[in-house]
Amino acid sequence: MNEEQTCIGGTVCNEKLPANLIFAEGQDLTHKNKEALWEIFEAIGTNWSNAIYDSNNQRSSWYEMLKAKTENAPNYTGEYVNAIYVVNELKAMYGVGGAYEKLFFESGVNNDEPPITRLAHCKIFVVNEFIRMQITAGGFKSWGTKYGGEEAKNYHGFLGGTRYNRISRVRAYDPNNTNLKNESDEK
Repeated sequence: MNEEQTCIGGTVCNEKLPANLIFAEGQDLTHKNKEALWEIFEAIGTNWSNAIYDSNNQRSSWYEMLKAKTENAPNYTGEYVNAIYVVNELKAMYGVGGAYEKLFFESGVNNDEPPITRLAHCKIFVVNEFIRMQITAGGFKSWGTKYGGEEAKNYHGFLGGTRYNRISRVRAYDPNNTNLKNESDEK
């Protein structure tokens, strides 16, 4: 991170760390940890106005991602716990809404440089990952509704529904529709 750039946060956020993942083998996330991380995920959808139902429609997929990231190598548990410490300090300094606005939009973290502070670790290893998950898991479908935009319910690049098929698909696949002209149409 550029030393001349103004960083947000206090002593926790600006504590120096090595750029590699924070070691946490053998450590598990508690229910309280998971709820604190879920709050970060919800805040992403709220701040970008691209989540419906406070992102609860993505909660099971998010839990699956969290489980995969904490039970397999490389283990992200240390990064997740660090993110909780960082967010708690930001909330104490800026309030809940202000903390997320600062973290998402004014952090001063350069994504192209190695993360060498707790804040940079939080932004690069946790927040950016949650943003990617939020968008790819369907957050884009309600993008812009806050300002009168259209929900992308029939977005052609997205075939909705979970692998459990509890949610109906956005559009059904029709193997007979090849989008080619029939021979009878050419006559």
